[in-house]
Amino acid sequence: MEKTFLFRQNSGHSSPLTCISVGPKGKFVVCGNAASDIFVVDTKNGKLKQTISGHDGKITGVSFIRDRFHVLSSSWDTTTRLWDSKEKDSPLVLKHGTEVKTLTVSTELGKGVAGARDGELKIFSLSTLKNLRNIQAHKSDISGLVFLEDAAKLVTSSWGGECKLWNLTSYELETELVKKKERIRSLAATPDGSKLVLGMHSGKISLIDIETRSEIKQLVGHKDIVESLSIDTTGERLASGSWDRTIRLWSLNSNKEISSGKLLAGITAVEWDPKDEVVYSTDFSGAITSWNI
Repeated sequence: MEKTFLFRQNSGHSSPLTCISVGPKGKFVVCGNAASDIFVVDTKNGKLKQTISGHDGKITGVSFIRDRFHVLSSSWDTTTRLWDSKEKDSPLVLKHGTEVKTLTVSTELGKGVAGARDGELKIFSLSTLKNLRNIQAHKSDISGLVFLEDAAKLVTSSWGGECKLWNLTSYELETELVKKKERIRSLAATPDGSKLVLGMHSGKISLIDIETRSEIKQLVGHKDIVESLSIDTTGERLASGSWDRTIRLWSLNSNKEISSGKLLAGITAVEWDPKDEVVYSTDFSGAITSWNI
């Protein structure tokens, strides 16, 4: 993998970047930092297009909604916010009981889900941020959220080592998929909804067959927390980012490592671009790196 440093915060914003999301066409990425700032960056030239400020805590999740001018974000300040660049001083706000740890969206369903430190989920409308349902999903920090193929089901993971499957039509628990003896730090699912990938506190990666609820394989290579996972649109390749400062690429057909790259700082988030040609990462140094696959 060839790496290129796409963006680095200026001297006034050297806080670790904590999350990243790539726009639908791959022209822009949005990322958040530990100092509560959100940045929209042009992927062609690395230019900063917009800075969004208003949160009062670490940004834990970001996503474009509709276009680059509408950004959804979650934060340790116990809020989820929907920003319109034309009205950036007055975002829509959804209040949570504790710090928000993770965020996911389904534009097809028109819903978003945010998971908090107290284990509660809030399911809300993407257009109005109206809260539709609260679910007490776990007893500890929610570490991952992913919609399955038709967006009618949601998988959640927690620091308690649990992974659960929820029905979003009835809002009921369908089944407990996994119970691990260590913290699950990150979560991803293949596009066909057949496999889950769990990033563990120990550095291991666990592949789970959703139908049988059994472990297919453990991928070993990382030496520290696997903070982020991203699967390409074909479901054939997995990118993983770890506090051990490495990004690793795995084949989900052979369950083997394909390649790896290393930075000078721990990696906090990874995500594929829509064409499956580039993986973007954020790290503790406050930089965005693009990895040409």
